[in-house]
Amino acid sequence: MQKRKREKVKVTQSSRAKLNLFLDILHKRDDGFHEVETIIVPISLADNLIFRLTDKSQVKIFCTSDTLQESENIIYKIACFLKNTYNVKHGVEIKLKKNIPFAAGLGGGSSNAAVTIQVLNSIWKLDLSMADIHKTVSLFGSDINFFLENSTALLKGRGEIVHEIFPSPHIENILLINPGIEIASRNAYSWLVIDEPHEKMRSAMITGLNNNDVEAICKNLHNGLEQGVFAHYPILQKIKAKLLELGAMGSLMSGSGATVFGIFPSREKLLNAKKYFKKYKYWLFETKIEQKAN
Repeated sequence: MQKRKREKVKVTQSSRAKLNLFLDILHKRDDGFHEVETIIVPISLADNLIFRLTDKSQVKIFCTSDTLQESENIIYKIACFLKNTYNVKHGVEIKLKKNIPFAAGLGGGSSNAAVTIQVLNSIWKLDLSMADIHKTVSLFGSDINFFLENSTALLKGRGEIVHEIFPSPHIENILLINPGIEIASRNAYSWLVIDEPHEKMRSAMITGLNNNDVEAICKNLHNGLEQGVFAHYPILQKIKAKLLELGAMGSLMSGSGATVFGIFPSREKLLNAKKYFKKYKYWLFETKIEQKAN
C-alpha cells in the first residue's frame, strides 16, 4: 500500500484596506511620535495572502511588488520575530498579492501584518492570546491593532490603542484616487501644522456612525495632516476639490496620503467622476464600507 504524502497546511486570507474618516493630531509626544485620535473604517479593497507551512526552517516571502521583498516587508519582520521569539521549528512561505497601493494612506502594510500574526499564531500553534497579539504588533506599527479588530474604531495614543468600536456604516459609491504619489508617514507628520482639537466634529462623526447617518459622516470628515501634505502636493487638494465639484457628498485624504476618496450619493455620479479622472491615468478604485466586516 502506497504511503500518502502528508499535506502541507495552506491558508488563504484577504487583507483589507482602511480609510480614516477622522484624524486629529493633538501634540508631539516625548517618544517622538504624535498623540492622535482617529476613526478608521475597513473597506472592500484588499490584498491577498497565501500561507504555506514548510518543513524547512525558513521564512520566505513572494510578493507581486518588487518594493516589498523580504527584509523590507513588515510581514517578513513579524514572521521572523515570532519564529525566533517562540523557537518555531517549521518554516513558512507567504505569497502576497498586492492590490492596495504602497505608501498610500490605506494601511496596506499594517493590514498585511495583522493577518500574518493571526494566521501564524494558528498554523504555528503559538497559542497567543489576543492581548499578546495586540502587544506584539504595537512594536511594529501604529494602526496594526485596528486591523486585528477589523471593525470601525476610534484609536488613540499613537494610533495603537483601540479605544472604542462602532457599528460600521453601510456606505456604497466611494471612489479612491491616487495620482501615483508615495508619501512616507514620517514626512507627512514632519509637515504637520497642529491645530486645536476638533472635538465637536469627532462627536458628530461618532453620532453619525452610531445612526448610520451618511450625511453626518460626510459633513464631519477631517484629517489634520491634509494642510501640510497639500502644501507639498497641491494636486491632492485639486483632486479633493474636483470630487466635491463633481457631486461628492464628502471628500478627504486618507491617513498620510496620497489617496483621496469621495463619497457619492449615487453610482451615476461616481461613474461620472471616474470618467473625468481616467484621462489623467490615476489609480482609481470603487469601494464601499460594509456594515459587517468579513
